[in-house]
Formats: sequence, structure tokens, C-alpha cells
Amino acid sequence: MQQQPLYFGHLYVPGGSANAQQSPECQLRTWRDKLADYDTTRFDPSVLNTYRGNQYVNDRSAVIGCLMQITDYRRMNDGKLMILVQALERFVVEDIVETKPYGVANVQILLDEEELLWNNAKSYVSEDSCKYLRGEVISSSFYYHDYEFEKAKLPISNSCDDNDDDNTDEYYLSKDDVPWISISKLLPFARYSTDDISLIKANECRQSVERLCMSIDENASGELPLEKQLQNGAILWKPPPLMSSDRVIRRSQDLNDCDTLETLLWLAIDDFCRAARFTLPEEVACLIPPEMDYLDITIPSATVELSQQYPKLRRQRRLSYLAPALIENLDVGKDMRQVWLNTPSTKARLVGVLERFDHLNNEIMGQFE
Repeated sequence: MQQQPLYFGHLYVPGGSANAQQSPECQLRTWRDKLADYDTTRFDPSVLNTYRGNQYVNDRSAVIGCLMQITDYRRMNDGKLMILVQALERFVVEDIVETKPYGVANVQILLDEEELLWNNAKSYVSEDSCKYLRGEVISSSFYYHDYEFEKAKLPISNSCDDNDDDNTDEYYLSKDDVPWISISKLLPFARYSTDDISLIKANECRQSVERLCMSIDENASGELPLEKQLQNGAILWKPPPLMSSDRVIRRSQDLNDCDTLETLLWLAIDDFCRAARFTLPEEVACLIPPEMDYLDITIPSATVELSQQYPKLRRQRRLSYLAPALIENLDVGKDMRQVWLNTPSTKARLVGVLERFDHLNNEIMGQFE
């Protein structure tokens, strides 16, 4: 019987996993290893993250990746596995356990700056002081997953005969057996669950953590919090601005909060959908704030309305990842997945993707002038 949940970590490796065993630059490494690279090759663009023109270039394996949950799988008759996964959280590699036959590492789940409740402390907070609180915040975040990610299943039978109750042998699929069109309807975005009962426990846990943060030791000495070390070492960094022929396209990140940025982004998406005649997927349309019912965006009838108990910051964080995915096949959004993972906050991701939608809208309008 399949056990749940099943997780694995996904990391970017230049040239794919086949290079991980062949090239030193592509081998699994920790964030401290990357900091060492930064200290010894501070001005070497072949080692550090680079952004050339409007294209992100990374010639080394990433240390920030994505935690994936396997919601369903089938065995293929060629020995491969077909798996259906959800992207849940991002992580940073802390310790390497082994590299062969495949990489195994201990990782730390990364939170956005808005979730780091100890950032509101008035004095110095050390890593030792906030380590326990970080664990509690991450635990509360995982409680939201049951609502945020409907447990989708592959539209494929487990056996070669659904009507044979005595057939317990696992069925090995051939490529001809795979209903590709049905599977495509599950991709690329995850749906919210229609059952919001898990939000009660999730919100209770969140409130409990907020109370814990009020008693944090602000005078303890020691290392900087992990997130601050990652930012100081240029492992977490804000998305670079867009470059045009005569100017840098950059919105101020100081004057806008997440609520304002969310509104501005939806206005830009509304303009984009209208000008490009683009139909927004229901999994994205459901993130429209209730008060923005004046938008012209056509919302599919099957769209699930989000629960009133769902925190708006979680909604904004989800939007900051899904909105870039809408334009990742266009020049302004190409090869940006690692950039969004490396971004330290929901606010910075919203600013980065808003700049790109504004640029697209200006280009579209320019075609009619």
C-alpha cells in the first residue's frame, strides 16, 4: 500500500542530473559552500549568480530548491516512474549526507520575510533565539497545505481490469496506456481543496506562534539568523530589474506593501488578459481579492471561491509564484524559476513580476500606436 506523504527535494543542476556526477560545478553543495565561493571568487561571474541582459544565468548547482510532494504515481513497463507532484515549500541545503547513487541532504525550509515574526524585534536576535520559532512557523505553514493543495490523482487505473476485485498485481503502464489529454488537465497549477476544515487548526497554530514570538530573547548573542546570513551572502536576493535599450525598469520597493502590490499586479494582469485575449486559468483566477470584483477578467464557472478563513498573506504568496508562471514562456519571464526561489520575500516577488507585466502591457500597447 502506498504510504503518504512522500516527499523529495528538487534542485536546479546545470545540464540536468546527469552532470551532477561528472562536473564539479554541478555537484550537490551546501549554502556554506556557496558562501565560500563568494568569499574566494567575489568578482568571478562564472561562479556567482549572474544576470546578463534580461536572462538569468547560473553555471553552478543551486543551493535553494523546492520541496515536492508525490500525490500519485504509476510504474511504466520500461522501468521508469510516472509521478504527479505538488511544489510545497522552498528549502536551502544545509548538510550533504551522500551524493551517490543520488543526492541526499539535510535541508532547512525557507520562509518569506513576511513570515519571519522575529524581524519585528527592536534589538538583535540571534540564530539560536529564533531557531525554535522558525520550526514552529514552518509547522503552522504545513497545516495550510491540506487546503492549498487538493490531493490530485492520476486518471489511470491501478490495475489492468477495474472490475476484477481479485486482481492485486500492480499494473505496469505502456506509453500507449497513458491518457495524455486527461493528465494535461491536471497541469500546471494545483487546485485548492473545497474542504476548509484544516484552516481552523492552521490558523490556531499561527496565532500560537505569534504569541511565542512576543517572548523572544532579543539580547542573546551568536550568529545572525539564517535568512540574514543568506541575504548577506547573496544567496537570497531581489529579482534584478528589466533592462531596455535606454533605461532600467525598476519599481520602488520601499513605497508599496503587499496589499498595494497585489492590487497593482491584478490591474496589470487584467490589462494583459484583455490586450492579449488571454484566459486566466481558474487555479489563478481564484486568487483575485473579493473586493476587486470590478476586473474584466473572465472567471471560469468551475473556479473555487477561497475560504474567508484563508489568510491574505498566504494568498499573496501563492500569487507571487503563480503570476510569473503565466509568462515564463515569454522573453521577460524565461529562465526565471530559480530567481523567484532565491527571492527573499513575497513583496519582492510581487514587485519583480509586476515590473514584467507592466513591460509586457507597454509593449502590447506600443504595437497599436
